[in-house]
Amino acid sequence: MKKPTQRKLSLKIVFQNKVQELHTYLKASPFVSALVFIFCAWNIISVIVLFFERQAEGHNINTYEESIWWGIVTLLTVGYGDKYPVTTEGRFFAGLLMISGVVGIAVVTAKISSFFLERALRERRGFVDATLLHDHFVICGWKTEMSTFLLNILDSNKGMKAEQIVLLNSAPDAEIESMMEVPRLKKVKVVKGDFFVEVNLKKVAPEKASKVLILADATPGAGGKVPTMTEADARTIMTAMTLNSIAKGTPVAAEILDAAMDQYLRLAQVNEIVYTRDYSRMLVAMSSTGTGVTNIFHELLSPHSPYFITTLEIPDQFQQKTYADLQNMFSRERQGQTLVGILENSGNSHVAKESAIRKAQQTPDIAQLVANLQGVKILKFNQPLFGPSPDYLIRDNCMAIVIENRHEDKHG
Repeated sequence: MKKPTQRKLSLKIVFQNKVQELHTYLKASPFVSALVFIFCAWNIISVIVLFFERQAEGHNINTYEESIWWGIVTLLTVGYGDKYPVTTEGRFFAGLLMISGVVGIAVVTAKISSFFLERALRERRGFVDATLLHDHFVICGWKTEMSTFLLNILDSNKGMKAEQIVLLNSAPDAEIESMMEVPRLKKVKVVKGDFFVEVNLKKVAPEKASKVLILADATPGAGGKVPTMTEADARTIMTAMTLNSIAKGTPVAAEILDAAMDQYLRLAQVNEIVYTRDYSRMLVAMSSTGTGVTNIFHELLSPHSPYFITTLEIPDQFQQKTYADLQNMFSRERQGQTLVGILENSGNSHVAKESAIRKAQQTPDIAQLVANLQGVKILKFNQPLFGPSPDYLIRDNCMAIVIENRHEDKHG
């Protein structure tokens, strides 16, 4: 007996591997498996019926083309009646084909229906492909009365649209559905998962976002336990540190409950830190003075007030000019905008620090270079300076602190 050659053995192994791969693929894809099953049943049974029918008396299925036509009509249970088997064997296999069609088409229909249903649910909840995100606003975490919070964000940022907001949280589906019921928030995008986990953060493409806001989230965990203040701040810090690693350069604002924890956020290069409890306590304390300061804050912060405090880019021609020059420009050209101060070292802290380092290195004097770099090290970002002296020189990375009256024409 001849032994199989090495080439034949190799071909046999390759064939077995391909069959195994096909089996694995079909097993993992019920939709494709159903289509393959339907196709095979249609062709094989049509050929078998033709074999029995063309030898019988009074037959009307004579050719392969006619058997294929009869097969598809029978498989889909249309039943035109122009072609039909007359033999017992042919009728038996026709019955098998009809049963195969009902089962196979049911699987295909169910898979197609589930695809469209899942798509509708994802659109309903705002789920999207993260690769399509760009220049969006990421909000990590959840708040009670989230709908009102998001509406305030939209009211405060007139150019922002709901579809630019991407939420990352593990809030219950019922709360997310309730939020999506608000007409203005229907297009808000949602990604489910713990926001402090790196894998989930990458799903919202923070490196392509215009800004990231981290909330002090008190959403109960899987066991229903509400996180403590320390645990909520720990989540915020973990998120900030992860963002500093995977999305360096994206401006990050973070809400913190315990002010003593802000040092960790500063290490994570967070641009803005919101001291929620401290602000609340200070406002309540101010109300005791009876000077009306709390009303002033309310008018400046409320999105429904005509007055709004914000920051604006300073035109390039005012670099190295005085604060008095900028004041004169606002009084002449910016009706409805009142200049109240300067925000120093504003914007993205990463960009501002790199710019400051480059400028510090522009000296041949080693002693001066060391002094400059030490100055960069202690640089404070987004530092407000209210009512500076008229001869204050406006430098790079400065913004104007302005109170706007939205009911007036801003440009006269």
